[in-house]
Amino acid sequence: MAKREEFDRTSAERLKGVRARVLVPAAVVALAAGWLAPGAAHACGGFFCDRPAAANPVPVIAQAAENVVFALDRDPVTGAGIVEAHIQIKYTGEADQFSWIVPLTSMPALSVGSDVLFQVLEPATRPTFTTRFVVDGTCNTPSGGSGFGCGGSVSESAGVAPPGGYDGGNASAPTIDVSFHGNIGPYDTVVVRSDDAGALETWLNENKYFVSPQASQIIQKYVATQSYFVALRLQSGHGVDEIQPLVVKLTAEEGCLPLQLTAIATTPDLRINVWVLGNGRAVPINYDELTLNYAKLDWFGNGANYDRLVSDAANEAGGNAFLVEYAQPAASLASRFAIRADAAASLAGQKIPSAFISVLNSLGIPLSGRVIEVLRQYLPEPASLKAQGVTEAQYYNTQLGYLSSVPPGQFDAASAAAQIETEVLAPVRSFQALFAGHAYLTRLATFISADEMTKDPLFVTNPTLPPVSNQHTATAHVLCSDELTMCAAPVRLDLPDGGPSLRYRATGGGACSSGSTAFDRGKLDTDLPAAERVYLRDATGPGTVLVDQTAEIAKVLRAHDGTVPTGSGGGCAVTRRARLSAPGALVLAGALFVARLRRRRARASGARTDRA
Repeated sequence: MAKREEFDRTSAERLKGVRARVLVPAAVVALAAGWLAPGAAHACGGFFCDRPAAANPVPVIAQAAENVVFALDRDPVTGAGIVEAHIQIKYTGEADQFSWIVPLTSMPALSVGSDVLFQVLEPATRPTFTTRFVVDGTCNTPSGGSGFGCGGSVSESAGVAPPGGYDGGNASAPTIDVSFHGNIGPYDTVVVRSDDAGALETWLNENKYFVSPQASQIIQKYVATQSYFVALRLQSGHGVDEIQPLVVKLTAEEGCLPLQLTAIATTPDLRINVWVLGNGRAVPINYDELTLNYAKLDWFGNGANYDRLVSDAANEAGGNAFLVEYAQPAASLASRFAIRADAAASLAGQKIPSAFISVLNSLGIPLSGRVIEVLRQYLPEPASLKAQGVTEAQYYNTQLGYLSSVPPGQFDAASAAAQIETEVLAPVRSFQALFAGHAYLTRLATFISADEMTKDPLFVTNPTLPPVSNQHTATAHVLCSDELTMCAAPVRLDLPDGGPSLRYRATGGGACSSGSTAFDRGKLDTDLPAAERVYLRDATGPGTVLVDQTAEIAKVLRAHDGTVPTGSGGGCAVTRRARLSAPGALVLAGALFVARLRRRRARASGARTDRA
């Protein structure tokens, strides 16, 4: 690990000269964003819990996942870095208990975004795993059965692998400077700073922003850097369902995720999803970047162990590592945010509630977030239906007919359409321009626990690195022979992108069945490492390989393959079991029928020759 030790000794020097950093802390109660001037520990933000209820003096809220989108740009005139961060805020609790505080080096531009951004991005960039089956040789045919034709294509089995008002307090005191107070979306927003950490904590507590003992220590560090603090609360009368993503834009050089602050209260193995728009593939420059050992993936279970594999790989890399799950031209996703210009007018013209929702569905707008809030305002579910157990999702389902109970003329389609245009459609249109204006979109992910949150990851772009697809297809060769039936034949799994091959013994039905138990995994889960390689990346070039486990992986695979019987048909290599889809089953049945005809014709031809 000499290379890693050298990196640890020089990491602080490598990061010198960065004058501003975008930060988005993984939230304890919500997600946050903030910036700090570089310090010895390179901390770049902070988030503090909400005020606990009187009966429960310690907050027990923990963030289970974090989703953040960074857009990295440069000012065309000055060349200074500009970062726009979209932070999805997730919170469960009472509205009057919600508070959010984040330190900044300067006054940013603040606005609210839309959850639609994440609702589109997550599934579109999520890794998927497909297994394509090919039959090699001819399997033994039991009584009543048939051999399978050589080279016959069987099927593909695809799966997805697995997110009170401001009262002024003591703002008049000379040590407190309230630089801004106003409403940003549903939030009552204050920007405050002080040279006295104690006075600032007093102000925050008096204005119902709870400061825990751990948060107090963090505040002291940020006050020492003369940071500003942005404090958010929900405006009076606004519920937690109205919480929207926060958009922060300011001058900065890097996307920064201040995970050190998340350790205050977080779940074990917190999933972090970071999307970066920029001029090339994004990389972490002070965390490692890892590649997975896909030989350990449960291909025939549709990648069912994918998240566990990512978590284990990150742990093998020391807990501070990200996996690049997707890196492709951003323009390919821009069309997913296309909203036609007449959308609001079309909605306004739908006086029948079911027709209004049908237009929303045609626009590809999910019935969630701000859309649901608007529907609740203009098309509230009747109490009588709630009493009958009709859920909100059922009420707004046009196929179930509940909306027909709305009296004619009661639905104000024009007002509902205007509000949806402002709060949903306009932000979604801006996403199209945002994606079209950047060359690349990268998705990075990791799992990390509190004890591993020892430094804040920084993200930049590296245009010299190749793209990364989120769609992975392996080929499973069913290795038939005269000694083996289709259900007992082993398989050889050829991994995608030039990866190794490995063999699997058929169990639980083999290729005749489906699921993770169709083939014997042997000791793969215990003996194989989860990470293939670990890299230290930079803004250019391939970076440095810190760890390379390919030799160990090959050794384990050789030992595993040696335990798999191949039969006399030769060429047998066993892979994990695959699921046959319904169309694949039809293909299999057809191939079996053709093979049976060929065998009968061959026997008939031999009989004619004998008679001659």
